[in-house]
Amino acid sequence: MIYFVAKTGMEIFDLCRAYGLATLLDCTGLEDMRTIIRDAGAFYLIEQTGEKLSRELLNKAKWIQLFDADFGHGAWKQIFLTYKNKWNKMLGKVKKTLSENFESIIEKAKDPTYLPAISTSSGETFPGSIEPSVFKGLRGKTRGDYLESQTKVDKESWALACLGGAMSGRYKVQRGQGNKWDYFVIFPAPERVELDNFRKIRESTYTVNLKYLSAQNAAAHFSVILTKQMRQMAANLSEFSDRYSSLFYFSLVQTGQQFKPLTGGKLSLYPLMELAYSENPEIEAVLNTWIYLFKKGTERGGEDLGFSLTEFIMHPSLDSYEKHVQIFLRYNLNKKVKSANLYTEKNIGEVIKYVK
Repeated sequence: MIYFVAKTGMEIFDLCRAYGLATLLDCTGLEDMRTIIRDAGAFYLIEQTGEKLSRELLNKAKWIQLFDADFGHGAWKQIFLTYKNKWNKMLGKVKKTLSENFESIIEKAKDPTYLPAISTSSGETFPGSIEPSVFKGLRGKTRGDYLESQTKVDKESWALACLGGAMSGRYKVQRGQGNKWDYFVIFPAPERVELDNFRKIRESTYTVNLKYLSAQNAAAHFSVILTKQMRQMAANLSEFSDRYSSLFYFSLVQTGQQFKPLTGGKLSLYPLMELAYSENPEIEAVLNTWIYLFKKGTERGGEDLGFSLTEFIMHPSLDSYEKHVQIFLRYNLNKKVKSANLYTEKNIGEVIKYVK
């Protein structure tokens, strides 16, 4: 059976709805069903093998676990960051909406023409942690009144996106300047991803964190971690053809009582997916070197190394390659890089190919 998530142009919101619908279908499906997310241009297609759905959603352990406060290493609290201490109340609202309306949501997803109802007059306000393009700041009470119109969406689409955000978003929280907090958020966008495989990838990659230099640094590091994990899964599983097309990333910074988006963008994963499926064994050494250099580049005094590798991963060109290699050689000459993590004559050729 094929289900449709028509894109609205709000890229992260659309992506979260796709992950949310896939998760909902997976929980209502029978145990032997497979759920796959595909990007089909104007739509995300959710493919589920078989057509029988279970009506016992509320009693399923995997459904109940999704709404645990610790799910996704505290992802629910990050999604409702701007609601302050009311995030648990919002979590309950998501669960209630989906539990009571899951049959209606699934039925609507069979219609490729169905679109969420978006307005400024009715519906639920977008959480800024899953759609920074319509972010308006703090949702809770402040000392002053905040009267600017909020972008809203119908309750079912809102709840679906919140579920997908908790499922797919990678939230890194760290202390920034002035004793305030920075939030780096990453969403991997599938070209074709099986949900069970995504769960395994999330478990093995979402907890790998550094003290990041920027949102771009966080996205570049995660892209390499993701590539290595997919390469390992491709080698270990008899059937594995998943691919990610890009990463959406952005940062939220604390300004006074509010959190606001600072920087964001989209990182193409096409070159890294080619490395993930390459049969050249030298690719493994390249990925290990990059992972080590990212760690080295986030240590005090090594920031130039971290920034140069970030630029090279995000914008692979001869200029970014030359800049990164020059900085790397300086660290090597000063014996600040362990010999086990050096580029070699064999694997440097694969690094150069990444530029092309």
